[in-house]
Amino acid sequence: MSLLVIPAAGVQGGAVVRAALRRGRKVRALVRDPARAAPLAALGAELARGDLLDPASLRAASLGIRHVVLQVLTGPVEAMRAMAANALDAFAAAGVAGLVLKLASASRTAPCAEPSLVANAMVEAMVRAAGLPAATVRPTLYLDNLLKDSARRDIVENGLFAPPIAADQRIAWTSAEDCAEAALVLLERGAFGGDHRIAGPAGVTGPELAARLSVGLGRRVHYRAQPVEDFEREVAAAMGPALAAAVASKFRFFAALPEEAEAILAAPFAPQPGLEDFRPTAIADWTFAHRADFMPEEAIA
Repeated sequence: MSLLVIPAAGVQGGAVVRAALRRGRKVRALVRDPARAAPLAALGAELARGDLLDPASLRAASLGIRHVVLQVLTGPVEAMRAMAANALDAFAAAGVAGLVLKLASASRTAPCAEPSLVANAMVEAMVRAAGLPAATVRPTLYLDNLLKDSARRDIVENGLFAPPIAADQRIAWTSAEDCAEAALVLLERGAFGGDHRIAGPAGVTGPELAARLSVGLGRRVHYRAQPVEDFEREVAAAMGPALAAAVASKFRFFAALPEEAEAILAAPFAPQPGLEDFRPTAIADWTFAHRADFMPEEAIA
């Protein structure tokens, strides 16, 4: 059964492509730069050059496709609205049979004022209004954030993980791999109409997270809560002030409203219709599987 993954070149989309190929599915991957996505092609994915802001490329990529896993990239609300509208128009024209909307990060179903959560809710409403059989997959927070350059370097060099999250905040950390598996299970079972919160098997505090990372890596890792202002400056230096402000906004929301953070992040995964037998990956197991990513450069060499 044919599957279109949009976008496919990043951590989250790439996880969906690889998981689908392992399951023997025919995968078309929408990427901006096919040269940079060569590893996906080497695994067997068909690359389609395109962009969520390019309606013609979306229409071409959707032809002959049965299922789609879509993630609307975080950005200004009007840009996200345009991206979602372009994608949904293309899917309708191509006769796509089912869609999983994969949200980029933690979210909630009830209205609130935090901009990224408002944007997520807007995209979800657009998908519902389109009438296409669809399910939503929403993560808590991704363990894959530990693989970003600054976080990975801090763990490798200093044995420290320092996100902008209070040490006593419980989080049931998930992973891009688990969210990809959940999306594919829902498509395979035709389990549309649901809103699926994907979380890890346990909600842990910062020190408890560090203890599990230590088990997976076989060496001591400590946790330290970073001020949101420092985090925003680091992201701005790497990715620009606009994106940094958008990312930091959510962490400020969590800090200001700990009861909301608890509702969104803390509870472990619970069986859901379509995902009754889904088993999330434990933190130590995920860390052990990725331990090569946390090796010092000289050890890799």
